Amino acid sequence: MPKLVIRGKHAITLGGYVVEHRANLPYRDYVVGNPFDEPIKIEAPIYSIEGIKAIQDLGLIVEPVAKYDRLIEKLKKVKALIGSETQ
Repeated sequence: MPKLVIRGKHAITLGGYVVEHRANLPYRDYVVGNPFDEPIKIEAPIYSIEGIKAIQDLGLIVEPVAKYDRLIEKLKKVKALIGSETQ
């Protein structure tokens, strides 16, 4: 399975990596933050909620984005949680 690398102290969105027609996820997108100094590899694309749970099990911060949430606010929240200096 392909991998996606999240650099240390960075946040990304999984919007383009969620296979919506196969994944029955409760949220429209997820913001993932890497609180560690080293890069972490995650499996991509995401096909199920188990894929999201596997990312959490790695110790990464996973913030769901609901239908009416503002993505930029979720990104700012995750960046604050990981202590990112690139806000």
